[in-house]
Amino acid sequence: MKKKTRLFVIIGVVILLALIIILNLKFKEQGLVVETKPADYGKIVSKVSGDGELKADNQVNIQSQTMGTVEKLFVKEGNHVVKGQLLCLLDSTSTRASLDLAQAQFDQASQAFARSESLYAQSLIAPQDYESARASYKTAKARLQQAQDSYEKTKITAPISGTVTQLNIEEGEAVMIGTMNYTGTILMVIADLNKMMGIINLDETDVPSVKIGAKANITMDAFPDTTFTGNVTKVGYMPKTTASSALTDQTTDFEIEIALDQTSPDLRPGLSINAEIITGEKDSVLVIPIQAAGRRKVKGEETQTVFLVEKGIAKLTSIKTGLSSETEIEILDGIKPGNVVVTGPYKMLAKLKDGDHVKPEPSFLENKQNSTKSDSNANKKK
Repeated sequence: MKKKTRLFVIIGVVILLALIIILNLKFKEQGLVVETKPADYGKIVSKVSGDGELKADNQVNIQSQTMGTVEKLFVKEGNHVVKGQLLCLLDSTSTRASLDLAQAQFDQASQAFARSESLYAQSLIAPQDYESARASYKTAKARLQQAQDSYEKTKITAPISGTVTQLNIEEGEAVMIGTMNYTGTILMVIADLNKMMGIINLDETDVPSVKIGAKANITMDAFPDTTFTGNVTKVGYMPKTTASSALTDQTTDFEIEIALDQTSPDLRPGLSINAEIITGEKDSVLVIPIQAAGRRKVKGEETQTVFLVEKGIAKLTSIKTGLSSETEIEILDGIKPGNVVVTGPYKMLAKLKDGDHVKPEPSFLENKQNSTKSDSNANKKK
């Protein structure tokens, strides 16, 4: 009895193993279900993007070259000013007194020098007396010019025409001048809002593809429904290295300047922007979905590859690629129009091997059949 039971168990195990082997063979014959798409001609646009802020093309921080107190302020934030316009006056009591004293000393030295010059021409005074009078005259003249300059510096004027975008002072407030260790008081900021530019930081891996004159599309959080166009005017040569939260993790970015083609009265310096720079654009080129391409080893050498579907078999094929967009990549060599490439799923692509049996998704087969029927019907009509 025990021998019969053992025999039945052995027979059952053998049958089960046979079923598993048969099912595996049948599954392999049917193939792995994969997503596919035929290579076709299309347009491809290669882009890189970065975040940054909006700035005026010409923007100046107004600082004083002399210490003092703001006596009179002639502008408000948002006012338009022209070059040379008086913006504010600093207290000039001390500088005015110094100027008056220097003027009096100059007048006295000038008269003394004129008399000495006349007497020297008649040989009535010694040469050293004449030289002394001339030196006193030149010294008095230099002091007058210095006093005049100090007095004029109490009058703060606009170096450019533009809009007062930031006002940091009030009447009665003390103004400090800059030193080696102190930047000094920034009285106000004037910007020419007729010409705006975007300043973005671009990753070091994207910078080599960006050229001067490249077209760019700029979007702003403040204007979600508007896209501004522009052109790259400057590509930074020195990197800007910033440390992240991790002490060892650093990112190296380069600064890119983009001049906007048009502006708006509502634009403000400092607005957050995102810029997409077009680094390449081609029409009527052979393209495939970008996820179909990957680097794999072919004959011991790692190269760019795809899996072609030929009679239900996945064939690993080397390719040469060109431009790439977010969704597609240009094919330069290795694939012909109409060749069917495996595009997914990602997990299936990761473990797919050369020679595996594959079964394209029904959606592609239906589209291909429909396309064939349409072509057939079109030919019949002709």
